[in-house]
Amino acid sequence: MIKKQIVFSLLFALLLAACSPTTPEPLPTLDVNAVYTQAAATIQADYTQQALLNPTATATSTFTAAPPTPTFIPAATLVPSATLYPTLSGPTAVPVDPKTAVGCYNAALVADVTIPPGTSMATGQKFTKTWRVRNTGTCDWNSDFRIVFLGGEVFGSDTTRIYQKVGAGYNAEISLNMKTPDSQSGTIYSSWQMSTDAGQLFGPVFTFSVVLPGSVVNATTTTTPAASCYNSQLLTESPASGIEMKAGDEFTKIWTVKNTGTCEWTSDFKILYVGGDLMNSDTSRIFKNVGVGSTAEIQLKMIAPSGTGPISSSWQMMTKDGTPFGPIFTFTITLK
Repeated sequence: MIKKQIVFSLLFALLLAACSPTTPEPLPTLDVNAVYTQAAATIQADYTQQALLNPTATATSTFTAAPPTPTFIPAATLVPSATLYPTLSGPTAVPVDPKTAVGCYNAALVADVTIPPGTSMATGQKFTKTWRVRNTGTCDWNSDFRIVFLGGEVFGSDTTRIYQKVGAGYNAEISLNMKTPDSQSGTIYSSWQMSTDAGQLFGPVFTFSVVLPGSVVNATTTTTPAASCYNSQLLTESPASGIEMKAGDEFTKIWTVKNTGTCEWTSDFKILYVGGDLMNSDTSRIFKNVGVGSTAEIQLKMIAPSGTGPISSSWQMMTKDGTPFGPIFTFTITLK
């Protein structure tokens, strides 16, 4: 197209030269570069006109929306609900004695709900003894666990099942129907302890006492019939059971004990720790001979432990060859 326009322009110029007079005036020199420049300008103008008449569509960008980012929703975590056991009361701060544990089983006395130590009663009187006990171990107690009679006066009751499930860390109230004896007088003791369904004793010894009218201070029931010629009777104790103390208080526990057997006690006989809190003491020799029918004061230096509420400690007489005999001497202190 461009070449045709250039040729046409040259022919047009030659035609004009042929039609001029015979004696022409001298023609200006044809500048070929100028001709090309003029032709290019013409072509450019033609292109510009065409562009105005037929505008090219302006490209527009197409927006493609990105897919939405998925939102991560964590799966719900299922939390097991706590198992609630019947006949349980809420937790109360009680000291835990690891020495009374047997495997994963342990117990602590929270309170004497009924018949606190030293309660005055009539002979032949019926009553219900209730202990509030904490499962301080790491295993549950099933309904076949028992409260076991250890010694002293049985009060017409006996070893019995607890008939309830007690979870670790929970309290349970354990009750026994009882009756005071008709033919005794003075201070009468009774000692009990928790037992698994397999008969394994654990926890402290729970001892309580009642005071019956009369001058005889304590029953003389033995807990070890095999020691046939040895027996004992508690006449007095100091300080009295149930006394209030603060943690760390130092005191001397004194039992006045009578030899009610038929054999003499030698100086190698001992006062034996049975259960409960040691009170920073331990099994010890009595360091004296005690004849049949004679009495002796047996002393132990002790320190009140930390904690709150009632703390019990149980002891018993023992021969030099290690045979316990006589009733269990249990006392309590109340920490405030």
